[in-house]
Amino acid sequence: MQITEVKKVIVSCLALVNDDNEILFCKRSDNSKFSGCWEFPGGKIKKNETPQEGLIREIKEEIGVDLNNNCIAPLTFSTHKYDDFSFTILLFISRKWKENPLPKIHSEIVWLHPKDIKNYKMLPTNNYLISSVQDLLL
Repeated sequence: MQITEVKKVIVSCLALVNDDNEILFCKRSDNSKFSGCWEFPGGKIKKNETPQEGLIREIKEEIGVDLNNNCIAPLTFSTHKYDDFSFTILLFISRKWKENPLPKIHSEIVWLHPKDIKNYKMLPTNNYLISSVQDLLL
């Protein structure tokens, strides 16, 4: 029996939490896969990056926020498998950042109280991470 190797993708994403214990979510643009779904900001880690370095780069690119490596902490992870590749999603949390978040590549951003997340259509791969954030903040 031959085993087909599946492409593995590592993603770092962020639960950015404000002083009101609300979490920032980003809405995928109309021209992207899963358009209209909400997600934690973040993205794929490049070959020579640590998960933290990739997260800091992605957050700057996606929402214009400057993070410090000392202000992010790992929270949880999830895996999701498709036919031809698999995701490992690392969720970090931060309560400190510089600059105001702006939707640079997403159609919208929103601050949500943990109890209100259920009212938004989330990216399927992010659904598994949400309960960890809710457990922490509720």
